[in-house]
Amino acid sequence: MSKLDVLVKQINREYKEDIASRGIPTRYFEKIPFSSPLANYMTYGGIPRGRIIEFAGEENGGKTTTALDIVANAQRLFIKEYEDEIVELTDIEKRNKEQEARLKYLEERGEQKVVYCDCENTLDEDWAKKLGVDTNNMILLKPMSQTAEQIFEMLLQMIDTDEVGLVVIDSLGVMISQQAYDKDMTEKTMGGIAAPLTLFSKKAELLCTKYNCTLIGINQLRDDMSGFGQMITPGGRGWKHNCSLRLAFKKGDYLDENGNTVKRSSSSPAGNEVNIAIMKTKVCKPDRRNGYYTLNYANGVDIISDTIDLACFYDIIQKGGSWFSIIDMETGEIMGTETEEYKFQGKPALLEFLRNTPDIFTLIYKQVMKRLEE
Repeated sequence: MSKLDVLVKQINREYKEDIASRGIPTRYFEKIPFSSPLANYMTYGGIPRGRIIEFAGEENGGKTTTALDIVANAQRLFIKEYEDEIVELTDIEKRNKEQEARLKYLEERGEQKVVYCDCENTLDEDWAKKLGVDTNNMILLKPMSQTAEQIFEMLLQMIDTDEVGLVVIDSLGVMISQQAYDKDMTEKTMGGIAAPLTLFSKKAELLCTKYNCTLIGINQLRDDMSGFGQMITPGGRGWKHNCSLRLAFKKGDYLDENGNTVKRSSSSPAGNEVNIAIMKTKVCKPDRRNGYYTLNYANGVDIISDTIDLACFYDIIQKGGSWFSIIDMETGEIMGTETEEYKFQGKPALLEFLRNTPDIFTLIYKQVMKRLEE
């Protein structure tokens, strides 16, 4: 064995982690999925675990709603992972010391938790529940007079427990640094929260990677004072550099109950499209830069509508003009009964059919998800 190989082993033994290796080990980024198949298609399965993510964009663009959707799916994912590992360890007849210790630890800890830091103190519990969030099974931080540095330190300590799988900060733009907090209104402060946020993101990146914890920072937009009329996000460049995925959100077209586009002057829209643009990605191919998902104000994410759109893309549903036909993927023929084909004029008619025929929708949804996983 060469001196270098011996040194590699010593390094890994000293730090008790596989820091050094020969070659590049293949790494697959586990994902927390969105509820919308369209958003999952755009991001190759959702947001990566163990990384820092930024949700930025204009006000009322869908940032918080999307984060709550991720929270709901993360809670379900953490429960499933916990139950699966418990069953796997319990089924082992002769467990070694490490397995016994792991089983005892899991039974005491339970599933991983979600920490939601509501810096704006505006979290709507009813809306969160409508999006599927179990509000009784998450840690909610509601800072009152704490500075950015104090909040960041609390979050780092929570991540370092190895009991947190997802952290959401809503939002970075309202935080105040200790430097600004100590000054009066007549004194100017340069940099805002850039310095503490940069240090926090560096520390958080290490802990998130170590414990497979995902951090979502919701950010606002600010006018660029350079005079070019651009919009920027507060927090400095250090934060942006440490983000593995940055998504920009913007409110799209308003929709009525049937999914038809209505004017922005409409007095009572039933929902809207949430437009998403990928500003930066280091966790998937950057070939799907722009996308959207459909939001229904009564029911949350409109999974059926988004499934139809993606099924059309995959030719699971054929669209010709205003007509939609559900295709049997085995025969290539239009599905239907003995007396009627599953052929509909207009998306609203297809939406109504699938809402009233859950078994057909489930079949289409499974085919779409199968294509997404390919």
